[in-house]
Amino acid sequence: MADICLNMLCPLAVEERVLDTLLALVGEAGIFTSAPAHAHGFAHGLLSTEEQVSGRSGALLVQLLLPQERLEALIAELQRELARSGVRYWATPVARQGEFQ
Repeated sequence: MADICLNMLCPLAVEERVLDTLLALVGEAGIFTSAPAHAHGFAHGLLSTEEQVSGRSGALLVQLLLPQERLEALIAELQRELARSGVRYWATPVARQGEFQ
């Protein structure tokens, strides 16, 4: 089966919660990275005054590489752990991956 990249856009207020949850759930079954990001397109009322002026909000982008067969179970676990956190996600197939040795 193919691998999947699960992308998660996380509000900064839940950054540590998300990373701790992933470290506990993923273990050696997947590799993930995290990086600061700017999120655009959120409803105006959800942004702070500073974010409204700049037109973007701070966020954490997490990208998790995992086998496709683990995706549904992981999303179910993340739903339980991160309910009402404001974390958005999308999954994309990985066309190719490897390691340069």
